[in-house]
Amino acid sequence: MLLGVVLEMNRNTIIGLAGVAILAVLAVAFAASGGFFSQSSIPPQANNTAVKKTLSIGTTNIVKTDNFVKDYYMGIFSACFILDPLAAVDEGGNIIPYLVNWSTSDSKIWDLTLIRNATWHDGKPVTAEDVAFTITYLKEKDPNYATHFQFVVSAQAVDNKTARVVLSKEWTSFTIGLAATRLIPKHIWQNVSDPSTYAGSDRNIGCGPFIYGSFDPASGAMTFNANKNYWRGAPSVDQVVLKFYTSIDAMIIALKKGDVAATYAYASGIDPVYVPPLLGEKGISFIIKPNFGVDNSLWFNCMRYPYNITEFRHAVSYALDYGDYVSYIASGYGKVPTKGWIPDSWGYYVEKPMLVKNASKVASMLDSIGFVDFDSDGWRDYPNGTAFSMGVLARSDIALSMRLASLVKRDLEAIGIRVQIIPADVSTFQTITQRTKDFDSAISRTTFWGMIMYAGAGTLYFDNRNMGWANVDDPEYHTAVDELLRTANQTRVRELYATLQGLYADKMYAVPLYWGNIIQPYRSDMVDGIKYDTMYGILGKDTWFSISVK
Repeated sequence: MLLGVVLEMNRNTIIGLAGVAILAVLAVAFAASGGFFSQSSIPPQANNTAVKKTLSIGTTNIVKTDNFVKDYYMGIFSACFILDPLAAVDEGGNIIPYLVNWSTSDSKIWDLTLIRNATWHDGKPVTAEDVAFTITYLKEKDPNYATHFQFVVSAQAVDNKTARVVLSKEWTSFTIGLAATRLIPKHIWQNVSDPSTYAGSDRNIGCGPFIYGSFDPASGAMTFNANKNYWRGAPSVDQVVLKFYTSIDAMIIALKKGDVAATYAYASGIDPVYVPPLLGEKGISFIIKPNFGVDNSLWFNCMRYPYNITEFRHAVSYALDYGDYVSYIASGYGKVPTKGWIPDSWGYYVEKPMLVKNASKVASMLDSIGFVDFDSDGWRDYPNGTAFSMGVLARSDIALSMRLASLVKRDLEAIGIRVQIIPADVSTFQTITQRTKDFDSAISRTTFWGMIMYAGAGTLYFDNRNMGWANVDDPEYHTAVDELLRTANQTRVRELYATLQGLYADKMYAVPLYWGNIIQPYRSDMVDGIKYDTMYGILGKDTWFSISVK
């Protein structure tokens, strides 16, 4: 099982407030195949009869418009509060039923059966028509689901409780996509041709534990009110207020003052540089979990010259100072990665050589493929003598990514590669890396969800036939991925994951820059009972039935 050990710490349990503290976490194996659990896996819970209270959470994941299709972060918050998934991920990393259970005999035809007495916020019942519609509609209308459900041929309701999904090929990991599928009501969306522009007052009706309240961009606040008719019972807190901050500094100040009970950043936790100063703050505790994503990688566009040359990619890997990234970006809460890319927290991890900086090796490798300084201006040129510059796309909405990009630029320019950092917000980054493919390289993290999607082992991010940031069009890689998609034999799955890690090391489609931890601060003097969800962090569904506002 994949298991993160939660470390609860306060000022009385931390020794030595100066400098960078290194916090150890434990991680054990992840069952890559997922699991099939019974309906009783997530039992309905009794209503909390405590006095009505409001929970305030600060975040730098700023929502620009409250349309969950158009706005990336609104999509995340919708999944946490107002929209329920079809399946969930348990603490062991297994895919388990949430709204539906499933069955298949050949991994091509899947029956999804509703197992909850769920209703939409407007009172209408959730039916199999909604399930079939959601899969069909999102595949057609949402570019992300177009790749996640690329093998779906059709989805139709068999009866009021069961939807049948037909795939074009065997896909043993189909259920993983169900955990990322946010169920939407057919009666609202069936006549909406472009969901990204829909502004109807019913656009945020779901069947989740909270009902959408309001969004005030001017004050930077969004509210969600408890759904008293939720199938698990009413949440333990009556209202959640998200407070948006344009800087981490402002959010941390709010946490210190008690203006918010916790901070939130999707799939990442807090920027590690802010941890040491918080260790001495009274009332602030931490949840620390292993990051099953790769905190940040340098992704090459493997279908653009010279990034399509294996020797060039390896040369770049030898130019980077991984120890500095661990020290200055992860603040010591991490480690130098290996060439195999997959973090050692995963159960199918295979040990590969550690990445190292080697300036002399960089020089000899670049010289051997013709990237030399022809005009003696201090910068390496293309083999034909024209000036060479490497573009590095970086997430401007994540301050840590921009700091990291500056260090990568420093390291590459030290060996004569001129670098241009290209800032991009999350929407622009997705457009460039997933659609236009008009980039040289990019720096970005991976999420737990992304790591298990498609064929697992990060294939979603590599394969050019899917989201494919690395744009890998390698027959050897495709062969391994295709077999992973159709095999259920766990011995063979483990062998194939070992094959992928060998390819990651040998071909260097992307360079992992460091492996880190997810660090989640909160005010233990204001709130208790926070649960940590592998996919959505402290905003996972279980939190709403265990949390207690003091």
